[in-house]
Amino acid sequence: MSTAIKQRLWQYWYHWVKKRGTRDNPQHLKSRNLYILPSLFGWVYAVVLLTLFLCAVNYQMSAIFLLTFIPGVAGLISAWEAHANLQGLSISFLTINDIQQGETTHAVFYLKANGKTRFNLCYQIKGQEKTGIDMLPPEGKQLVISLHGKRRGHYKFPVMRFYSDYPFGLFRVWGYAFFDRDYYVYPAAVSPGFWPAAWTSEGDRRKSKPGHEDLDNLKPVDNPWIQSNRIAWKIAARGQGWYLKTMNDPEGDCWLFRLDDLPDRDIEHALEHLSYWLHDAERRGLLYALEIKGIRTSFSQGTEHLKQCLRQLAMY
Repeated sequence: MSTAIKQRLWQYWYHWVKKRGTRDNPQHLKSRNLYILPSLFGWVYAVVLLTLFLCAVNYQMSAIFLLTFIPGVAGLISAWEAHANLQGLSISFLTINDIQQGETTHAVFYLKANGKTRFNLCYQIKGQEKTGIDMLPPEGKQLVISLHGKRRGHYKFPVMRFYSDYPFGLFRVWGYAFFDRDYYVYPAAVSPGFWPAAWTSEGDRRKSKPGHEDLDNLKPVDNPWIQSNRIAWKIAARGQGWYLKTMNDPEGDCWLFRLDDLPDRDIEHALEHLSYWLHDAERRGLLYALEIKGIRTSFSQGTEHLKQCLRQLAMY
């Protein structure tokens, strides 16, 4: 019961804080989104001071008044310094990459101190241990957070929490950074043990005469060696310039990868096999497409095309 109440209170708090925050990059910790409360040590400290103050009032002893006043002022200074230690901090989200299932991705940030040295900072995301920074120089430093891809899917980067109890540990100040960034965990690439046949569609592909290549399906280029596997050698041999075969080239082979091409009915295994075919086709410089849930990508190749296909597998 107590756990359910804690979760409900956390949800209310989280939604309230999220409404007050922004999705900007970089994120800035300011008075509006910084929060401060006494630490456990701070509460004990306050109880001791209150006890001393009551004794001083009751017995009218100046020495006890002085003994209460000086630590009280130190406590107020501690609250001011603790808040100032986080105020003005800037967090820039630099990069995060997609990964395969079972791998680890790294989210890279730059923490900027904005001309002021900061001490005893900590940052943390949900499900991970806190990481401490003893001293943050005025020019800032780079941070790296590792995220393990246990299951395939589309993930939002979790909220980051920064906090500090500098200088005396009497108060804890904290703030949140909400970044609208996501990443994908692809199915692991596992070979099915065979390679599918090239795809053809009699109604969609044009035919050309043997020994000729259709110039309508070729792209003139100045530097063909960027994609040497697609050079139209017959055109080059006739001295007509350098051309690259496009995906509609009638003499080129294309590969269409579908779940129906796999005998394995276990969907996770089938997605792993499709992932392998996509990676292998890209490595070999082939033209390929993916058809899944009735949606077919265009026939192409390249890093962005591979990413588009793999992200569809991740979200299946």
